[in-house]
Amino acid sequence: MKYLFAILICLSLSAISPAQDASLPQELDSWFSEGVIRLDVIFSGKADETSYALSGVKREQHYSGPHSKLVDPFDYGDHKFVVRDAVSGAPIFSYSYCTLYSEWQTTTEAQSVRRAYPHVLRFPWPKSEVTVEIHDRDKVGEFQKSWSVHIDPASIFCDPGNPLVYETVDLEIHGDASEKVDILFVAEGYTEAEMEKFLKDAERSAGYIFSEEPFKSHREEFNIRAVKSASRDSGTDIPGEGIWKNTVVNSSFYTFGIERYMTTMDFKSVCDVAANAHYDQIYILVNTDKYGGGGIYNHYSISAADNEASRAVVIHEFGHAFGGLADEYFNSSVAYNDFFPLEVEPWNPNLTTLVDFDSKWKDMVGEEIPVPTPGEAKFQELVGVYEGGGYVAKGVFRPMIDCRMHTNDAVFCPVCSKALKKMIAHSTGE
Repeated sequence: MKYLFAILICLSLSAISPAQDASLPQELDSWFSEGVIRLDVIFSGKADETSYALSGVKREQHYSGPHSKLVDPFDYGDHKFVVRDAVSGAPIFSYSYCTLYSEWQTTTEAQSVRRAYPHVLRFPWPKSEVTVEIHDRDKVGEFQKSWSVHIDPASIFCDPGNPLVYETVDLEIHGDASEKVDILFVAEGYTEAEMEKFLKDAERSAGYIFSEEPFKSHREEFNIRAVKSASRDSGTDIPGEGIWKNTVVNSSFYTFGIERYMTTMDFKSVCDVAANAHYDQIYILVNTDKYGGGGIYNHYSISAADNEASRAVVIHEFGHAFGGLADEYFNSSVAYNDFFPLEVEPWNPNLTTLVDFDSKWKDMVGEEIPVPTPGEAKFQELVGVYEGGGYVAKGVFRPMIDCRMHTNDAVFCPVCSKALKKMIAHSTGE
């Protein structure tokens, strides 16, 4: 086992903004060299506390992001990590994301039970010493720095091996990874004998995504690959039915006690599998016909391959993971408590509590449209401010009466489509 050498870990609770300095060179070659440095970390804590520990460092081959504009312009998510030049302190890379851990912190169990979740931070290999910071969003919606580590790329032992090596298949390639959004389908619960089924399922699932706008018109901005990550068993865990399977990324239904919520807590294994190829977005395709799935922003999407509602689920979950879009429904059971505090403006582009509606889709609402907007038939096709969303019926508002993020029968509304187009543009380096 490889360990770090000469890494200084520093803890801080101060808030530091990673706003881009326009005077700094922002091309990849200015700060980074070939390859990816991967930091494996552990989140642990309860509802109101989080601790971090560094568990390993690896060197990976495939960096797939844009080669310019390396500081995340969106600041979405419950977390972000910021890479700073160690000498000047300037931010040279940042990435915002969500985790299953931060979702768990809003559950009742988190009030009394302490849990730990693995996570992975990836960024291009730095040419010189850097400081890596993790920032967590606080109760008022602001990012606060909670952990940091000093990295000297010349003084670390970095494992270049991958414990989960699998063949990768190019399904649809439209250009260089740095100029496209790279989707990687990961096989979960497919045995070696079922790999041909997996490739057909992956092609079909990609077709679902690109059957709908805004992805349909931007298909050539994406690359699609599939990694043939064979499992010992076929299927996935269904704890509520006493079904347990030996699968490569350890997926399971009944996340947080919700039958339809299928996820994996083993993000480290997910990244070990994904390291075999270029990727910006990981889509875990599970060999089951049971309804369910999940999507976590800049973390992963996951869904059943063979359910009759798979088309709707695949598109919906990708909206979460790629665009940071929130659930707009409020009439289905969830495990969360006060997921969107009413006194805080959600970071998601498709919800508002009206605390800071100016930062959302206010410019898309016609002057004749009342705010809030009644859910009446005459407003059915109009962008407005409709109460109900984010798992609650009161105090949280969505842009339209119906949308892909609200029901399985709708398509993305203009607000969600605009947010997705912005993400496509950024991810392709525009």
